[in-house]
Amino acid sequence: MEEAEIPTGRTLKAAHRADREGRRVVIKPGELIEAKFARGASPSLSARKVLALLIAKAGGDAWRSGSHTITKKELRGSHESNDRINNILDELMDVKFKMPTLSTRGRDAVLTAALIAWNIEETADDGMSIIEWEFSKPARQMLQGSDYYARINRAALLAFQSKYALGVYEIGCLLIGRRDKSWHGSVEEAREKLGVPAGSLVNFAEFRRSVLMRAKQEVDQIAHFTFEWTEVRSTSRGRRIEALDFRFALKTGAGSAEGVRHSKPSDAAMSPTRKEAAIEKAAGDRGDNVVTLPALLVFPLSGPIDYAAQPIVRIAREHGGGWDKNLIAQAYREQMGGRLQGLSGARLLSSWEGFCKSWTRQRGST
Repeated sequence: MEEAEIPTGRTLKAAHRADREGRRVVIKPGELIEAKFARGASPSLSARKVLALLIAKAGGDAWRSGSHTITKKELRGSHESNDRINNILDELMDVKFKMPTLSTRGRDAVLTAALIAWNIEETADDGMSIIEWEFSKPARQMLQGSDYYARINRAALLAFQSKYALGVYEIGCLLIGRRDKSWHGSVEEAREKLGVPAGSLVNFAEFRRSVLMRAKQEVDQIAHFTFEWTEVRSTSRGRRIEALDFRFALKTGAGSAEGVRHSKPSDAAMSPTRKEAAIEKAAGDRGDNVVTLPALLVFPLSGPIDYAAQPIVRIAREHGGGWDKNLIAQAYREQMGGRLQGLSGARLLSSWEGFCKSWTRQRGST
């Protein structure tokens, strides 16, 4: 049988459609979102974004043997250097994914394989230099046979600042179109699923603060759905938290899910929310930059600002007189009220800096 005659699953058919629609979404196989990583070493934030762009670039032909190409400009956007691209490609070459399979004897087994078989990078330091790569044979077989997938908003994906938040977002994209929009598992399974390194954030309070709270803040701000979790305590082990329930819900007025089509190819795609459209425009204006994070700069509407965009945190530190930045942030929200939702970019930073300076003048430095 000729390669072109080999049937492909719904995932690659959806990738072909995404190509025709302008690649506003990345079609990512559900198997890859649910896969674990060898040695618990999941890709970094930048590597996850580059991998998403490689998958999107290959599109419906990702399953074919042979190379695909992408320009460095497509990967680095407006970033002025190609240095980090080389490091990210090296990292992706070392990534191994693990997923359930059957052995040659037909017994349940676990497949461990690389995602990328090889890459060739032109050495010229200009944006039109190309990178060639080929997905590994196991990865191609997984892509070819996949029948469920997430439709990941490309601009939203590029706006995330935490790899854990991006991991939660991808899970949400995979589940938001289902009747049951929840995931349940042990704390260890959640850590493994999100790629928390072994021996890191071992205290649950640290895990809650650095992973779950940050993920909620970013997902609720960027995605077309919200993220909540429930901590399930043991009834026999001193009330220790032993399991987690992740739940996702479409934002009011978000329409049907932009994230996923699991079954019928005729399902209608969601038109993006106003916030997503603004994020997408901002990312498009900057060239879909991966290495220098593109994001619509907005102020978190609730919770701590510890994980907000770096300029927001820096202004609080430089002009807040040593006061607790979250105390200033809450006062700022109360003063701005509903106006805060329409404030972004340079205007937001100017307003926030002015408020921090005014706070310090009135109260002095600590």
